[in-house]
Amino acid sequence: MTVLASGTPGSQTPDGLFDVLGIGEDRALRWPDAVPVDALVIIDDLTEEVDDLLGRAGVPAASYLTAPADHRSKWRWLPVGADGRSPLLSPYVPVSEVAARHRHRGFGFTGYQLVLAGGASGHDPPGPVAWLTGAFHDRDIVVVADGIAAAWKGRALRGRTSVDTRMDLWRLMAHAAVCVDLDPGRLVARECVEALRLGTPIVVPEPAEPAATHARAGGGSTFGDAAELIAAVGTLSSSGGRAVASDSGRRYADAAYGDPERLVGQLKALL
Repeated sequence: MTVLASGTPGSQTPDGLFDVLGIGEDRALRWPDAVPVDALVIIDDLTEEVDDLLGRAGVPAASYLTAPADHRSKWRWLPVGADGRSPLLSPYVPVSEVAARHRHRGFGFTGYQLVLAGGASGHDPPGPVAWLTGAFHDRDIVVVADGIAAAWKGRALRGRTSVDTRMDLWRLMAHAAVCVDLDPGRLVARECVEALRLGTPIVVPEPAEPAATHARAGGGSTFGDAAELIAAVGTLSSSGGRAVASDSGRRYADAAYGDPERLVGQLKALL
């Protein structure tokens, strides 16, 4: 498999699984000579620039996972994920149960409220985190953003530690009371599924599909404003509420995303 992405043409960047091949930027994308145009082509996000590249390269057929709502192209949509439609592919989302045995080395406490802040950065917590620190001033809140986990309590920063590997993130998830994902992915919402498979309930923004689907199906919650976020986190952080949601979420996520053999069968049928 060859993975193509924006970057210096011909450059190779390891991402932990593949050597990602650079194909240029914006309108200057270039199809690599070493990659046959009649290969099975699957596009992550079908932008105008990618559509133009496929046409110039003479790619005869391709499938895409996501595209703008107003796009017009001849390529085939490949349904994936949990948006209420029947997917052609049901992704396998792996986690390691080892993460549940040992907490993250950077913190000496567990049972915190974990917030995945997406693209947020800087020293100040995002608005929703400020709401939580104000409402739960006696609770630890760990915010993950830009590869750093920051621990807050009563609006005071207690410390920071790096999140260097997926195992680091899984350990943070596994030992949290609840996981709030402020910016879940719009295709699978992988971190939400990982948290559920590790037995941690999730809380996500109401419009965020498919994360909202995961929350509803897995015993978690969605929120539309500060009051709803605080109420959801409070309920799921309690021992009784968390225990019920943890069991429900784990069963849902394992059934929907824990079977690699099903994905292999689906890929075989697609090919």
